[in-house]
Amino acid sequence: MKLHPFALAVASAVALGAGGLSAQTATEADAAPPSAEAMQTAMTTPEAFAERAASSNQFEISSSELALQVSQSEEVRAFAEQMIADHSAAGERMVVAAAAEGLTPTKTLMPDHQAQLDSLSTSTPETFDDAYLAAQVAAHTEAVALFEGYATQGTEGPLKDFAAETLPALQGHLEMADPLSES
Repeated sequence: MKLHPFALAVASAVALGAGGLSAQTATEADAAPPSAEAMQTAMTTPEAFAERAASSNQFEISSSELALQVSQSEEVRAFAEQMIADHSAAGERMVVAAAAEGLTPTKTLMPDHQAQLDSLSTSTPETFDDAYLAAQVAAHTEAVALFEGYATQGTEGPLKDFAAETLPALQGHLEMADPLSES
């Protein structure tokens, strides 16, 4: 299977990145990152892609809005503002692409994204920036694999075009987040 390495990389990266971010109110199964099988499905079917991509996008926006409230770092706040602007615009483009395929993406977070957001919301100001940046690296690692997979293996149509057009921005976000998380 051609995308199997992507799915394994995503599952590993998300598990490592989100390991300390599980919410106390979510069950371990709900808070677990997507399985390799779930990621493979999301990389090939419009419905699964739209659901996973919409949740990922909303997580980026919601966690970045939280960063603007909690973070005292100008660098982190600037990154969060960029994530809100870019992901809000991407979300609008995705709604149009999904509608062209008869789909309506939800703004509801999937359980693993909700668990990460819940955990971030209980972080202390002293630990928030590290947790937020680790979550950004994990989320963007997953998003890059998801969008790359759908852009190459997804069903032809507006969502596949959207995935291909959005992928470079997601790769850029990962390149921005990674060094911030190491400083």
